[in-house]
Amino acid sequence: MSLGFSVEALIPRARGGGALRMGLVRVPEAEWLTSGADLAARAAVFAAERDCVQVLPEAEAAVEEVAALLEHRHDAQSRHPGGSRDPFASTFEAGADPERAMDPGFRRDDALEGRTSRAPAALRTAAAGVWEDLCILTPDTSGQYRLTAAALAFPTDWHLAEKLGQALTPIHAPIHGYAEQLAAGVDHFFATLQPGPIFGRTNWFVVASDAWRYLPQDDPQIRFAHVTADNAGKTLFVRCERQTLRRLPQSGAVLFTIGIHVEPLDRLSDGAVARVAQSVAGIGGGEHQRRAAPFYAEALTRYAERRNRSPELLA
Repeated sequence: MSLGFSVEALIPRARGGGALRMGLVRVPEAEWLTSGADLAARAAVFAAERDCVQVLPEAEAAVEEVAALLEHRHDAQSRHPGGSRDPFASTFEAGADPERAMDPGFRRDDALEGRTSRAPAALRTAAAGVWEDLCILTPDTSGQYRLTAAALAFPTDWHLAEKLGQALTPIHAPIHGYAEQLAAGVDHFFATLQPGPIFGRTNWFVVASDAWRYLPQDDPQIRFAHVTADNAGKTLFVRCERQTLRRLPQSGAVLFTIGIHVEPLDRLSDGAVARVAQSVAGIGGGEHQRRAAPFYAEALTRYAERRNRSPELLA
C-alpha cells in the first residue's frame, strides 16, 4: 500500500489506537516528496517568521548536503519529469564508503567547515522549494541523535526553539507512552538506518482549523466549543503529517521531512471518517487528553455514525 499524498490516502497508514508504533513503509525515490504543491504559503511563512529556520554548528555540513540534494532533485525532475534516478548514485560512484558515511565524525568535504553564516540561508532556500518541512538530526559523541537544524514552516503545535538541540526521547516527551513503548525502537532505527532507502509513516490529528501553521493558544474546551454532530463535517479537520526519514550518505545525518495535508471531515469518504472516529475512540489515557479528544470525540462519533448509517462500524 502506497503512503499517498492526501488525507484520504494517509489515514489507512496511520495508527488506529492501541500501542504506539512507528508504522514504517518503504517509499520509492520518485514518491519521496510532494510534487506540484503551491509553495506561496511557505514562502510567506519564511519571509515573516525568521526564527522558523535554525541551524546549530554541528549540522552545517548536513545542511549543505540537503541543499545540494534538493537542487539535484529539482534539476533531475526538470530534465526527466516523472523520473526516479537515485540522487546519491554519483556519490557512491565517486568512491564514498557507505560504512564511513555512518561514522558521526565523517565529513566528505572538510571545506564545508566554517560556513556557519550560509547554512541557515541555504536551508531556508531548500525548504521554500518543497512542500515538506525539513529537520536534520545528527548523532552526538554518545550516539544520541539530536535535532540540530530545521526549517519549520507548518508545525503541528510545537515550537522549534523548544526542541532544537534535544535528543529523540525528550523531543517526544509530550507523547504519552513514547519512552516506554517506542523510544528503544526509534533509537535502534536511527542507529542502523543505511544510506539509500527512504522510509515513511504518517501521523494524524483532529483539529478545529485548516491553518497550515497550527499553533493554537486558546484552551481546547473553547477551541472546540462550537463543534456539534450537526456541523462536525465542516468544523472538524483531519490534519495528517506525511513523514519520511533517510540517511544522508556524506554527513551521516538523518533527514526527517514532514508534509502537512489537511481536509474537513465532509470532504472525506465514509470509510475514512469511520476510521478517524475509531482511532479517536481507541486512544486512551493521557494521549486522549493531549489530543483534546474529550472536547470533540462525542460529536465526531455521532457524525461518523450518521455518515455510515451503521453504529456497529464504530463498535
